[in-house]
Amino acid sequence: LSGLWTPSAEDENPYLSVIVIELLVFVLPAMFFLRLRGKKYSKKARICLFEPSAVPFILTAAFVLVLLSCVLKLLIYSGFDYSLDVTSIYSAYISSSQTGTELLFSALAFGVFPALTEELVFRGIVLAEYEECGTFNAVMISSLLFAMLHFDTKLFIVYFASGIMLAISAYTCRSILAPIIIHTLNNVFSLFFEDYIWNSILQPRNIVIFSFVAVSLLLIGLMLLFGEASGLYRSYGKFAADSSYRLKKSERTPVTTALISIPFAVCILIFVIAVLV
Repeated sequence: LSGLWTPSAEDENPYLSVIVIELLVFVLPAMFFLRLRGKKYSKKARICLFEPSAVPFILTAAFVLVLLSCVLKLLIYSGFDYSLDVTSIYSAYISSSQTGTELLFSALAFGVFPALTEELVFRGIVLAEYEECGTFNAVMISSLLFAMLHFDTKLFIVYFASGIMLAISAYTCRSILAPIIIHTLNNVFSLFFEDYIWNSILQPRNIVIFSFVAVSLLLIGLMLLFGEASGLYRSYGKFAADSSYRLKKSERTPVTTALISIPFAVCILIFVIAVLV
Protein backbone atom coordinates (compact mmCIF):
# COMPACT_ATOMS: atom_id res chain seq x y z
CA LEU A 1 0.00 0.00 0.00
CA SER A 2 2.83 2.41 0.83
CA GLY A 3 4.09 2.12 -2.73
CA LEU A 4 0.68 2.80 -4.23
CA TRP A 5 -0.42 5.90 -2.36
CA THR A 6 0.87 8.51 0.05
CA PRO A 7 -1.68 10.44 2.14
CA SER A 8 -1.50 14.21 2.23
CA ALA A 9 -2.19 16.52 5.11
CA GLU A 10 -5.23 17.92 3.24
CA ASP A 11 -7.10 14.60 3.35
CA GLU A 12 -10.25 15.12 5.42
CA ASN A 13 -10.49 11.46 6.37
CA PRO A 14 -7.21 9.64 5.73
CA TYR A 15 -8.45 6.49 7.47
CA LEU A 16 -11.45 6.14 5.17
CA SER A 17 -9.25 6.87 2.15
CA VAL A 18 -6.85 4.07 3.07
CA ILE A 19 -9.67 1.59 3.65
CA VAL A 20 -11.31 2.45 0.31
CA ILE A 21 -8.02 1.96 -1.54
CA GLU A 22 -7.46 -1.37 0.18
CA LEU A 23 -10.92 -2.51 -0.84
CA LEU A 24 -10.41 -1.45 -4.45
CA VAL A 25 -6.88 -2.83 -4.82
CA PHE A 26 -7.17 -6.09 -2.87
CA VAL A 27 -10.61 -7.09 -1.67
CA LEU A 28 -12.78 -6.54 -4.75
CA PRO A 29 -10.41 -8.38 -7.15
CA ALA A 30 -9.95 -11.16 -4.57
CA MET A 31 -13.69 -11.60 -4.06
CA PHE A 32 -14.26 -11.64 -7.82
CA PHE A 33 -11.57 -14.30 -8.20
CA LEU A 34 -13.01 -16.41 -5.38
CA ARG A 35 -16.44 -16.11 -6.95
CA LEU A 36 -15.09 -17.42 -10.25
CA ARG A 37 -13.34 -20.32 -8.54
CA GLY A 38 -16.45 -21.47 -6.72
CA LYS A 39 -17.35 -22.29 -3.12
CA LYS A 40 -14.89 -25.18 -2.80
CA TYR A 41 -11.95 -22.83 -3.40
CA SER A 42 -12.33 -21.30 0.08
CA LYS A 43 -10.97 -24.55 1.52
CA LYS A 44 -7.97 -24.44 -0.82
CA ALA A 45 -7.35 -20.82 0.20
CA ARG A 46 -7.64 -21.84 3.88
CA ILE A 47 -10.45 -19.40 4.60
CA CYS A 48 -11.40 -21.02 7.87
CA LEU A 49 -10.78 -20.85 11.62
CA PHE A 50 -7.69 -22.35 13.21
CA GLU A 51 -7.71 -24.82 16.06
CA PRO A 52 -7.42 -23.36 19.59
CA SER A 53 -4.18 -25.32 20.00
CA ALA A 54 -2.60 -23.03 17.38
CA VAL A 55 -2.89 -19.91 19.56
CA PRO A 56 0.56 -20.32 21.24
CA PHE A 57 2.16 -20.75 17.81
CA ILE A 58 0.45 -17.61 16.48
CA LEU A 59 1.53 -15.46 19.41
CA THR A 60 5.08 -16.80 19.24
CA ALA A 61 5.20 -16.24 15.48
CA ALA A 62 4.10 -12.62 15.95
CA PHE A 63 6.87 -12.14 18.52
CA VAL A 64 9.43 -13.71 16.16
CA LEU A 65 8.25 -11.63 13.19
CA VAL A 66 8.61 -8.39 15.13
CA LEU A 67 12.14 -9.31 16.24
CA LEU A 68 13.11 -10.56 12.78
CA SER A 69 11.97 -7.31 11.19
CA CYS A 70 13.88 -5.23 13.75
CA VAL A 71 17.08 -7.25 13.34
CA LEU A 72 16.94 -7.14 9.54
CA LYS A 73 16.23 -3.41 9.52
CA LEU A 74 19.11 -2.79 11.90
CA LEU A 75 21.45 -4.79 9.65
CA ILE A 76 20.26 -2.89 6.58
CA TYR A 77 20.48 0.58 8.09
CA SER A 78 23.80 -0.11 9.80
CA GLY A 79 25.43 -2.14 7.03
CA PHE A 80 24.54 0.33 4.28
CA ASP A 81 25.10 3.38 6.45
CA TYR A 82 21.47 4.50 6.22
CA SER A 83 19.84 6.65 8.85
CA LEU A 84 18.09 4.78 11.65
CA ASP A 85 15.19 7.19 11.40
CA VAL A 86 12.74 4.70 9.95
CA THR A 87 9.75 6.73 8.85
CA SER A 88 6.69 5.69 6.92
CA ILE A 89 3.74 7.22 5.12
CA TYR A 90 1.80 6.91 8.36
CA SER A 91 3.97 9.37 10.29
CA ALA A 92 1.65 12.28 9.54
CA TYR A 93 -1.25 10.50 11.20
CA ILE A 94 0.40 8.56 14.04
CA SER A 95 1.43 10.83 16.89
CA SER A 96 1.35 11.01 20.66
CA SER A 97 -1.23 13.81 20.46
CA GLN A 98 -3.90 11.60 18.91
CA THR A 99 -7.07 10.89 20.83
CA GLY A 100 -8.14 7.38 21.70
CA THR A 101 -10.60 7.32 18.80
CA GLU A 102 -7.95 8.51 16.34
CA LEU A 103 -5.52 5.86 17.57
CA LEU A 104 -8.20 3.21 17.10
CA PHE A 105 -8.92 4.33 13.55
CA SER A 106 -5.18 4.48 12.85
CA ALA A 107 -4.77 0.90 14.03
CA LEU A 108 -7.72 -0.23 11.91
CA ALA A 109 -6.75 1.64 8.74
CA PHE A 110 -2.99 1.12 8.86
CA GLY A 111 -2.74 -2.10 10.87
CA VAL A 112 -5.77 -4.38 10.69
CA PHE A 113 -7.11 -3.69 7.20
CA PRO A 114 -3.73 -3.96 5.40
CA ALA A 115 -3.10 -7.27 7.16
CA LEU A 116 -6.56 -8.59 6.36
CA THR A 117 -6.53 -7.58 2.70
CA GLU A 118 -2.93 -8.51 1.93
CA GLU A 119 -3.21 -11.91 3.59
CA LEU A 120 -6.40 -12.67 1.70
CA VAL A 121 -4.51 -12.14 -1.54
CA PHE A 122 -1.00 -13.41 -0.82
CA ARG A 123 -1.43 -16.16 1.80
CA GLY A 124 -4.89 -17.05 0.52
CA ILE A 125 -5.11 -16.87 -3.25
CA VAL A 126 -1.48 -16.53 -4.40
CA LEU A 127 -0.18 -19.24 -2.08
CA ALA A 128 -2.96 -21.61 -3.13
CA GLU A 129 -2.47 -20.92 -6.83
CA TYR A 130 1.26 -21.67 -6.78
CA GLU A 131 0.91 -24.87 -4.75
CA GLU A 132 0.85 -26.77 -8.01
CA CYS A 133 4.56 -25.92 -8.22
CA GLY A 134 5.20 -27.40 -4.76
CA THR A 135 4.72 -25.88 -1.32
CA PHE A 136 8.31 -24.58 -1.09
CA ASN A 137 8.01 -22.78 -4.40
CA ALA A 138 4.57 -21.47 -3.42
CA VAL A 139 6.04 -19.96 -0.26
CA MET A 140 8.97 -18.40 -2.12
CA ILE A 141 6.93 -16.99 -5.01
CA SER A 142 4.13 -15.60 -2.83
CA SER A 143 6.75 -13.98 -0.57
CA LEU A 144 8.54 -12.51 -3.57
CA LEU A 145 5.32 -11.00 -4.91
CA PHE A 146 4.45 -9.73 -1.43
CA ALA A 147 7.83 -7.99 -1.16
CA MET A 148 7.48 -6.46 -4.62
CA LEU A 149 4.06 -5.08 -3.68
CA HIS A 150 5.68 -2.64 -1.22
CA PHE A 151 7.93 -1.12 -3.92
CA ASP A 152 10.74 -0.58 -1.42
CA THR A 153 14.13 -1.84 -2.57
CA LYS A 154 15.79 -0.77 0.68
CA LEU A 155 13.56 -2.97 2.84
CA PHE A 156 12.86 -5.63 0.21
CA ILE A 157 14.50 -8.40 2.22
CA VAL A 158 12.41 -7.47 5.29
CA TYR A 159 9.15 -7.87 3.39
CA PHE A 160 10.40 -11.05 1.72
CA ALA A 161 11.36 -12.64 5.05
CA SER A 162 8.04 -11.52 6.54
CA GLY A 163 6.22 -13.14 3.64
CA ILE A 164 8.00 -16.43 4.30
CA MET A 165 7.08 -16.33 7.99
CA LEU A 166 3.44 -15.55 7.21
CA ALA A 167 3.20 -18.27 4.57
CA ILE A 168 4.68 -20.84 6.96
CA SER A 169 2.12 -19.82 9.59
CA ALA A 170 -0.71 -20.35 7.08
CA TYR A 171 0.50 -23.90 6.44
CA THR A 172 1.25 -24.67 10.07
CA CYS A 173 -2.12 -23.47 11.37
CA ARG A 174 -4.10 -24.56 8.28
CA SER A 175 -5.90 -21.21 8.33
CA ILE A 176 -5.47 -17.82 6.70
CA LEU A 177 -6.66 -16.26 9.94
CA ALA A 178 -3.32 -17.11 11.56
CA PRO A 179 -1.16 -14.91 9.25
CA ILE A 180 -3.82 -12.20 9.44
CA ILE A 181 -3.42 -12.01 13.23
CA ILE A 182 0.38 -12.22 13.05
CA HIS A 183 0.52 -9.55 10.34
CA THR A 184 -1.83 -7.30 12.31
CA LEU A 185 0.25 -7.53 15.49
CA ASN A 186 3.41 -6.77 13.53
CA ASN A 187 1.74 -3.76 11.85
CA VAL A 188 0.51 -2.39 15.17
CA PHE A 189 4.00 -2.72 16.64
CA SER A 190 5.50 -0.92 13.62
CA LEU A 191 2.93 1.86 13.82
CA PHE A 192 3.08 2.68 17.52
CA PHE A 193 6.30 1.29 19.00
CA GLU A 194 9.05 0.88 16.43
CA ASP A 195 10.03 4.55 16.29
CA TYR A 196 10.71 4.48 20.04
CA ILE A 197 13.25 1.69 19.48
CA TRP A 198 15.16 3.55 16.78
CA ASN A 199 15.14 6.77 18.77
CA SER A 200 16.57 4.95 21.78
CA ILE A 201 19.49 3.25 20.01
CA LEU A 202 21.03 6.13 18.11
CA GLN A 203 24.19 5.84 20.20
CA PRO A 204 26.67 3.17 18.93
CA ARG A 205 26.84 1.58 22.40
CA ASN A 206 23.07 1.20 22.47
CA ILE A 207 23.07 -0.38 19.01
CA VAL A 208 25.46 -3.10 20.19
CA ILE A 209 23.37 -3.85 23.27
CA PHE A 210 20.12 -3.84 21.31
CA SER A 211 21.59 -6.10 18.62
CA PHE A 212 22.72 -8.65 21.21
CA VAL A 213 19.37 -8.64 23.02
CA ALA A 214 17.30 -8.73 19.84
CA VAL A 215 19.28 -11.58 18.26
CA SER A 216 19.21 -13.57 21.52
CA LEU A 217 15.45 -13.13 21.86
CA LEU A 218 15.00 -14.00 18.19
CA LEU A 219 16.86 -17.29 18.61
CA ILE A 220 14.85 -18.14 21.72
CA GLY A 221 11.64 -17.24 19.89
CA LEU A 222 12.57 -19.45 16.94
CA MET A 223 13.22 -22.41 19.25
CA LEU A 224 9.83 -21.92 20.90
CA LEU A 225 8.21 -21.53 17.49
CA PHE A 226 9.68 -24.78 16.20
CA GLY A 227 8.47 -26.52 19.34
CA GLU A 228 4.92 -25.24 18.88
CA ALA A 229 4.97 -26.16 15.19
CA SER A 230 6.13 -29.70 15.90
CA GLY A 231 3.30 -30.10 18.42
CA LEU A 232 0.72 -28.97 15.86
CA TYR A 233 2.07 -31.31 13.18
CA ARG A 234 2.03 -34.22 15.62
CA SER A 235 -1.64 -33.58 16.22
CA TYR A 236 -2.26 -33.39 12.45
CA GLY A 237 -0.59 -36.75 12.03
CA LYS A 238 -2.54 -38.25 14.92
CA PHE A 239 -5.90 -37.19 13.50
CA ALA A 240 -4.93 -37.72 9.83
CA ALA A 241 -5.44 -34.08 8.81
CA ASP A 242 -5.85 -33.32 5.12
CA SER A 243 -2.52 -32.81 3.34
CA SER A 244 -3.76 -33.03 -0.24
CA TYR A 245 -2.18 -29.65 -1.01
CA ARG A 246 1.22 -31.38 -0.98
CA LEU A 247 1.49 -32.78 -4.49
CA LYS A 248 3.83 -35.54 -5.49
CA LYS A 249 6.85 -34.41 -7.47
CA SER A 250 5.51 -36.07 -10.62
CA GLU A 251 2.24 -34.10 -10.29
CA ARG A 252 3.80 -30.66 -9.86
CA THR A 253 3.99 -27.96 -12.47
CA PRO A 254 7.60 -26.89 -13.18
CA VAL A 255 8.34 -23.67 -11.33
CA THR A 256 9.90 -22.23 -14.49
CA THR A 257 6.47 -22.37 -16.14
CA ALA A 258 5.07 -20.15 -13.41
CA LEU A 259 8.00 -17.74 -13.46
CA ILE A 260 7.81 -17.12 -17.20
CA SER A 261 4.01 -16.72 -17.22
CA ILE A 262 2.45 -13.45 -18.38
CA PRO A 263 0.92 -12.53 -14.96
CA PHE A 264 4.27 -12.97 -13.21
CA ALA A 265 6.06 -10.98 -15.91
CA VAL A 266 3.50 -8.17 -15.52
CA CYS A 267 4.15 -8.08 -11.76
CA ILE A 268 7.88 -7.81 -12.35
CA LEU A 269 7.35 -5.04 -14.91
CA ILE A 270 5.11 -3.04 -12.57
CA PHE A 271 7.64 -3.37 -9.76
CA VAL A 272 10.54 -2.23 -11.97
CA ILE A 273 8.61 0.74 -13.33
CA ALA A 274 7.42 1.80 -9.86
CA VAL A 275 10.96 1.60 -8.44
CA LEU A 276 12.47 3.54 -11.33
CA VAL A 277 9.79 6.21 -11.24
